[in-house]
Amino acid sequence: MAFDPQRYEQEVIRPLRGRQGRLSDDDLLRRYAVEPGMGAEELRAHLRRLRAFWNQKAGGADSGGRVCKQLLAADEELRRTAGEQLHDPSWWAGQATRQSVAQQQAVEELAADLRRTFGGMGLITRVQLDRIVTHYGAVPAEAVERAARQAKVRVVDAVSLPTESGLDRTAFRGLLQRMREIGADTVVHLVHPDLDRPFTLARAFTVAGGPKPRLDAAAVEARVAALERSADSATVRARKAALRVLSTGLKAGADLRTVALYQVVERLVADRSQGLDGPMLVTQATRLGLTRPDAELIVVSLPTGLEPVDNAASRIRDLLADGQLLAAQQALSALPVSDPERADVEQAVRGRTDEMRRLMRDADAALRDRRDEEAERLLREAARIAADDQDLATRVELLPPAPPRDLSVVEAGGEVRLSWQPSASAVRDARYVVVRAEGRAPRSPQEGTRVRETASTNAVDRSAPPARDLHYGVFTVTAGGTAPSRPATARARVVPPVENVRLHAQPTEIAASWTVNPDAVAVRVRRTQGRAPTGPADGVAVSCADGSFVDRGVVEGQQYFYGLVAVYRDAAGTEVTAPMSVVSAWPRAAAQPVLDLTAVPLAVSGDTARVRLSWPAAAGNVRIRYASRMPTWEAGELVPLPDLDRFGRDVAGTPVVDGDRAVLDADVPNGPQVYVPFAFGGTGAVVGRAVELAHTSPIRQLHARRAGGQVVLTWVWPEQVRMAEVEWNSVDVPRQVRRVSRAQYVDGDGCVLAVGAGGGTATVRSVTIGPTGESMSAPAEVSVDGRPTQLRYALVRLKELRARWSRRRVLVVTAAQDCADVELVLVSAVGAVMPLRPEDGVEIDRFSGLRLTRDVPLNLDVELPSHLRRPYWLRCFVLRPATVSIVDPPVAELKVS
Repeated sequence: MAFDPQRYEQEVIRPLRGRQGRLSDDDLLRRYAVEPGMGAEELRAHLRRLRAFWNQKAGGADSGGRVCKQLLAADEELRRTAGEQLHDPSWWAGQATRQSVAQQQAVEELAADLRRTFGGMGLITRVQLDRIVTHYGAVPAEAVERAARQAKVRVVDAVSLPTESGLDRTAFRGLLQRMREIGADTVVHLVHPDLDRPFTLARAFTVAGGPKPRLDAAAVEARVAALERSADSATVRARKAALRVLSTGLKAGADLRTVALYQVVERLVADRSQGLDGPMLVTQATRLGLTRPDAELIVVSLPTGLEPVDNAASRIRDLLADGQLLAAQQALSALPVSDPERADVEQAVRGRTDEMRRLMRDADAALRDRRDEEAERLLREAARIAADDQDLATRVELLPPAPPRDLSVVEAGGEVRLSWQPSASAVRDARYVVVRAEGRAPRSPQEGTRVRETASTNAVDRSAPPARDLHYGVFTVTAGGTAPSRPATARARVVPPVENVRLHAQPTEIAASWTVNPDAVAVRVRRTQGRAPTGPADGVAVSCADGSFVDRGVVEGQQYFYGLVAVYRDAAGTEVTAPMSVVSAWPRAAAQPVLDLTAVPLAVSGDTARVRLSWPAAAGNVRIRYASRMPTWEAGELVPLPDLDRFGRDVAGTPVVDGDRAVLDADVPNGPQVYVPFAFGGTGAVVGRAVELAHTSPIRQLHARRAGGQVVLTWVWPEQVRMAEVEWNSVDVPRQVRRVSRAQYVDGDGCVLAVGAGGGTATVRSVTIGPTGESMSAPAEVSVDGRPTQLRYALVRLKELRARWSRRRVLVVTAAQDCADVELVLVSAVGAVMPLRPEDGVEIDRFSGLRLTRDVPLNLDVELPSHLRRPYWLRCFVLRPATVSIVDPPVAELKVS
């Protein structure tokens, strides 16, 4: 049989991951995955594949890699001692005999150890058993349960026991004190004092026989209400106080069964610390009211890490754990010097005291160094250690918040945009005050001009004075009345450029207008021809006034560029210039709109579509831009050149003239697009009539996986597609059509459809939605076969008297549907383990080319081999076809005892 890496990983590598020490030679066959019947050449090829697998896995950093390194080292040693015998089938047969003896001995040793260690309880958890078995390398997995049965130890699944009650620690201790006062053994008896029947808690609260009491908030409230009607006494008051603790905890989210179970577990752990063993702990648990099976389950599941906490020293440790350092110091002063744990708890209290003082010293140093976030963190850690120190709590409350982090200031279009990150502070509901000052950074929110107060982490200053050195400060403030934080600061200078430049070109002149910040003292204009100006001094000066100019020194058909520079003066009167704004125009007549643009799809490849665009060649200088939306301009509208780039993207490529048409073939993103022609003339572009064209890619790699009465469809989505339409056609169910979004597909890991016995065909189309509606792709289809045909079988003994001792049997096979070319194999396996695959047993007979008719039994004669010794198993398997499955008879008919 071919080497199966996955099976080897599961059956050999994983069990060895936790093994300590050298590998045993008692499991060589399993380690080398040697199968019975392998010849010499098969052994050579198999060992080469196995060693290649070890070498490949040994490079990994996980525990599997370490196991493979260990296997390689052991293999090297075995090759040194065994040599060529590793290729000898007889040598491996001898190893199998020795391994069988060693396994039997290991099983007996394991059974003896289990009987000795767990015989008193008669129970062991599956986790405990698995941990023990890792030390018995020769015990195969299938023999572990047999060893437990031989030891008369029952294997159970452990229950998860709570490590916390779910109540506040102090409240839980008070609850136990009240229960001791009233003599309630458990929380169950606190809520149901008249309960006289055993109950369970491990997996659920149940009571044997009779009415079924509840263990929840309603039961607690009912008991409180009953006590309110009772005569007052010390016992009634103590019981009501205990129930109030439970009621408060339940309202805070505690679970009453968990509280009750934790109280029992804590008591049993305390008894175990006094030396009580498993059987005695079970007895103690039954005395508390638990059923014996539940008591056994809880005791066998007890964790080893819980220890009792019921003395003065432990209470001091609880106070330290709860952050009550002052109370712990007071309790320590009352602890007798003779207490054996005094030295230990005194050291613990001293350690927490020293830690708190160190944190406060470090916090003071951080404040001096302006490390505000670090100072706050250190003070809050100190407060967690001594939450009952009111002075320390007040200091934390009055601590100013830390300033924001990573303040960024960007000037754009005459505005200053500020953004920052919150500090790593525990302060809640923080707000930020943004202040602007000139000359130096503001030191408080009251110094300078307040720009904004906000809870967000950004702000915009739209009234920043131009040509000034501006300093911004962002302060963190809180609603609690504490002082504001130190500021996060940054500098900026606003020099707004000329904006909204509009050119109007005629054949003999170019006119311009613009807007500029009112603080500008002048605007300077220079003209260049055929290229953009390189700086404010490049080109010919053009006179202007009142935000406009008319330039008559131009020639039609030439392109002219204009550089416009706004001029300001700073606080000292020095001239400051803004960045230059550059525009261009052609002195020529206005263009005419293109009204008959055509767009034809040519091909789709992945996320790209190829289209052919054409328009009248007489339109002159035309650019085509595409976008996913319609333009806001109407056809024939003149668009200034700076506004043109705000719509979509240019279709790349150079058009060619074909007759009276200009033709452009180009690649564009797949999906719905709007194509708009722009004809250029004068100072702008004239908008033409838009054309809409959808390109929808089909889905790829459509796959169907059958799972019983359902089929799961999976596919690869095209990049731009967010919706698919799924159609299912079958002879068994009516036609189904559904829409699946990409989000639904991801959440559900595919598309699930109901499928009948006859199978069917699934068709999936991509769906895109464009400006004018939906577009669907070409379909992708996949067929789903019908459900597998089921076979049932039985092995029947001959009815004649003389056949009583005969080894002849009749294999009776019945099919649920007609089927042909069926191949069956009947195998036997000696021992207690039922064969799960054909290779787990020895082949008795094989039947090929069978044809079965629905519900008509087919009788096949079988001769059992004489070497079979009871107990043994007889089981039938289908080898082919894959659409046929087989159903076993009852286990009692498969096993011969």
